[in-house]
Amino acid sequence: MVYRVSLAAPAESDAYSAFERIHAAAPRHAEKWLTRLFEAIFSLDKLPTRCPVIPEAGELGFAARHLLYGKASGVYRIIFHVQEDDRHVRVLRIWHASRDAITVDDVEQ
Repeated sequence: MVYRVSLAAPAESDAYSAFERIHAAAPRHAEKWLTRLFEAIFSLDKLPTRCPVIPEAGELGFAARHLLYGKASGVYRIIFHVQEDDRHVRVLRIWHASRDAITVDDVEQ
């Protein structure tokens, strides 16, 4: 079954902020990176539960999951919540893997 995928405002902001940082360092790579990021995000329309529940889920109070995107030192966690009742995947944040754990203050439900 297909799920509807949407991005919370903080997740969209995270994506474009990361794009700007990458663009400053590697302009030719940045556009391809962003395109593939959104391809990864929208791949969550099929089998989003293939991705693991994140360690911080207990603190958040719901079963947030993540899809890892990128490689080497450029890995990002696409953090999302699956709402089974209405077949909806809500992307909450796009979090660089080197950052501290995500907290309840960092997500918008």
